[in-house]
Amino acid sequence: MIKYILHRPVAVLMSMIAFVALGIAASLRLPVSLMPDIDIPEITVHYTLDDASVREVEHTITTPLRGQLQQIPRLTELHTESKEGNGTISMRFEYGTSIDYAFIEVNQKVDAAMNNLPRELTRPSIIKASTSDLPVFYVNLALEGAVTEERFLEFCEFTGAVLKKRLEQLPDVAMVDVSGGYSPELYILPDESKMRALQLSQEELRAAINNNNQISGSLAVKDGYYQYGIKFSSQLMSPGELEEVYLNVNGRLLQVKEIAKVGARPRDKRGLFLHDDRQALSLAIIKQSSARVSAMKENVSKLLDEFRREYAGIEFVVSRDQARLLNYSIDNLSNSLAQGIFLAIFAMIFFLCDARSPLIIAISIPVSVVISVLFFYLLGLSINTISLSGLILGVGMMVDNTIIVIDNIHQHRRRGASLFDACVRGTGEVITPLLSSVLTTCAVFVPLVFLSGIAGALFYDQALAVSISLFVSLGVSVLVVPVVFHLLFARAEEIRLDRFVQKISIKKLDEYYTTIFHVVFHHRRAILLGCLLTLLVGVGVFRYLRLERMPRVTTNEMIVAVDWNSPLHVDENRRRAEEIMAIVRPACEEVSCRVGEKLFLLGSEGRQEINEMEIYLRAAGTGALREAIDAIRDLVNARYPEARVDVRETENLFEQLFKSDDVPLIAYLSGDSRREILPFDTVAAFIDRLNARMPSLRLDKPATAERVVIELLPDRLALYKVDQGNLIRALEKNISKTSIGKLNTGNRYIPIVIAGEERTIWEILQSTSVTNASRVEIPVTALTRLNKELDYKVISGRKEGIVVPVNVYRAGDTVQQIVRTIREEGNARGMNTLFGGAYFAGEETAWEMLMVVFVAILMLYFILAAQFESLTLPLILLVEIPLDVAFTFILLWVTGVSLNLMSMIGIVVMCGVVINDSILKIDTIRRLQRDGLPLLDAIHEGGVRRLKPILMTSLTTILALVPLLWGDDIGSQLQRPMAVT
Repeated sequence: MIKYILHRPVAVLMSMIAFVALGIAASLRLPVSLMPDIDIPEITVHYTLDDASVREVEHTITTPLRGQLQQIPRLTELHTESKEGNGTISMRFEYGTSIDYAFIEVNQKVDAAMNNLPRELTRPSIIKASTSDLPVFYVNLALEGAVTEERFLEFCEFTGAVLKKRLEQLPDVAMVDVSGGYSPELYILPDESKMRALQLSQEELRAAINNNNQISGSLAVKDGYYQYGIKFSSQLMSPGELEEVYLNVNGRLLQVKEIAKVGARPRDKRGLFLHDDRQALSLAIIKQSSARVSAMKENVSKLLDEFRREYAGIEFVVSRDQARLLNYSIDNLSNSLAQGIFLAIFAMIFFLCDARSPLIIAISIPVSVVISVLFFYLLGLSINTISLSGLILGVGMMVDNTIIVIDNIHQHRRRGASLFDACVRGTGEVITPLLSSVLTTCAVFVPLVFLSGIAGALFYDQALAVSISLFVSLGVSVLVVPVVFHLLFARAEEIRLDRFVQKISIKKLDEYYTTIFHVVFHHRRAILLGCLLTLLVGVGVFRYLRLERMPRVTTNEMIVAVDWNSPLHVDENRRRAEEIMAIVRPACEEVSCRVGEKLFLLGSEGRQEINEMEIYLRAAGTGALREAIDAIRDLVNARYPEARVDVRETENLFEQLFKSDDVPLIAYLSGDSRREILPFDTVAAFIDRLNARMPSLRLDKPATAERVVIELLPDRLALYKVDQGNLIRALEKNISKTSIGKLNTGNRYIPIVIAGEERTIWEILQSTSVTNASRVEIPVTALTRLNKELDYKVISGRKEGIVVPVNVYRAGDTVQQIVRTIREEGNARGMNTLFGGAYFAGEETAWEMLMVVFVAILMLYFILAAQFESLTLPLILLVEIPLDVAFTFILLWVTGVSLNLMSMIGIVVMCGVVINDSILKIDTIRRLQRDGLPLLDAIHEGGVRRLKPILMTSLTTILALVPLLWGDDIGSQLQRPMAVT
């Protein structure tokens, strides 16, 4: 075959150009995204019951739903959280479960449970997750100048009606999710003195408004040849029409505006968003699954520029741009390509002293990359951070194949063969070992798809990308490289650079190798003992390596979450947030804060309570960021000692997909009954006992909330002949607002409510009375008693029932000892204990990856045994893998790098790469044996012949990874464990 293609160089070059042209065309059509478009096997159920206590939500809603949903097949995790007024159920399924079918089953189970849920509960919202649902970036919108509530309400309506819709009209944008906005309501504030003077009740006011706000049906009347539709002007369309509604009070006509104030205000203000020093809106931009991130970012940026010109009074700021990870991967690919070409050229000049051979490298590698993109398109892969990482790994191995072919051709020419014969023999000799090398490298990636959960699905793209790039590189090095080599050297004298590189070239390289060869073979026992010692030390060090899911990344942005641990109103929460932001703003480039509940529809950022806030900080450097965080801690601890501060990294998309518990260890406490809620005092005493026994631990007590309890006195009710239902209705009417209908503005309906002046609960009780059976007004204060109590802020649950999670952050002892101590204390108090957390997740990942390594080694053995037709020869090659892995553990321990997903991937990749050179060396030694050389001479001669290719391929790979060891960007930090490995 090599002879045939050498006689058809034009056909080979035209075919290559055709494939390159197709690859360029395919690259323009490939979807570009941050992650592969796969369904995350996770479904969330969220429900709201206004004014319900945390225990009411748990017992009346969460418990029935949990009982129904835990019956769904292939459910691996179920976690529930009941809070005051709302609750959430998170479900995670085995990967491979049809998320669409699971979504249907969840809906069916929720519908089946609706009959047993409170009648006033609206149907829970059910959300299924996908990688395409994660925001690519955020756009913060803020009004310039002074902002009143009325102006901000108009701004929210304008954003939803105009800006949001115009952004969603872009073909690459799937959805724009808005947080921080207000929904309006029309309020009627009666003048109590006038109402009493006119003896007018709220019910009469409500009836008058409803009589003037009727919705008529569709009517038609025939008029000769024509038929007309009839419409009654009986519906209120504006606040002005509501003010002009007439009431007949004792024969006197009055309008609503004469006895009450009418206005617009935010409805159920539970959350808001602050950007710098202003109230703002946060828009999460979500991409179409088939769209290109770069195209979407460019189109959104152009539209934002138009917005800035058209709406000068609005500020538009892009924040938390996730596209930079993809940009880093693309830049990394181009850098790897350039570095690979440059290092290969330098190595070939240094070792071969030849000027034309490096030109072949400069041609073959870009050609291989472009053709690989063509196969991406044919196999349905997108350009994303995972497939690009596979292509980046493949680029380093593309250089190896080309170097080996070129060096082997050069060796045959130095032994006296003609140019044509050198190209034929030099290429033909390495086809089989190169194919084995490609197969072994691909084989170690195949087991990655057996990783549990979403990790296996994501690494499918990486394994396929590596396989495509390696097989394309093999085809180019075998079919294109000899033809180009033959064309470059056929019509001109060989340009040698001996004089140019004489001072830096290694003239006595073969002599050095021979000396080392004899030393090793004369001290075989010492060498074997050193290898065994390295293996034992590596196994011992493995036990002391830090286990993590993902490597720690130093970043210039952080999120500080504050739980005030007291029942704050959102206005007070905002005041405290502005107080904190004013302190940290000078040290930061960007400061924004989500106060109270997050109002995103998809809920990709998780839920947040009305008395919590989350501050996003971005500083010029880590030092300024740390100062800002310390300032927040100091302020909160000094002024609000009951509050809890939690600092966490801003999650990028990769970490969102692989996120697990940030807490090292979690103890889940429960009682004997699945529905029993452990008393708070019992849990607090249990934690105090653990802190006394293990002072090194940092155990936080569960978050609490203070609630007002209005105790009805039954003896007083009987004494004064007051009906309990009438008393409760009277209190409800005075404490909460009364809804009386909706105002049709033409494009949406706005609720109309009758509200009272803001008063404290004690003022409401003092001013409220109830009519008894004798039609006597009895003051409510004579029938009730006001108390306050502490209760759980959140009631958590799992498949096992209700649990109380206790987070263990610092462990001075071993995890096994902590678990044993907690279990002993729990058993002594009659509590059941289960455990979870990042420790178990990291341990599970480590064992899974070790199993992957084991399967990969088996795959390598099968391939090598098939190539060499021997069951023992592959063991010679595979014996180096345990030594390499052991030394890797030692190096990770010395450098302080954890054993995480990235470093374990590096180990798996290494298992396939390190034996590639050995395959070629063993193949050369066997060929020399067949030519008649004794075994020891064949081993020596094979080592000499393969020495330069091994050095060249190893140096290009090692030097290409060196920049990752000291890079400060997020990409270098994520890939540093793999580079060290």
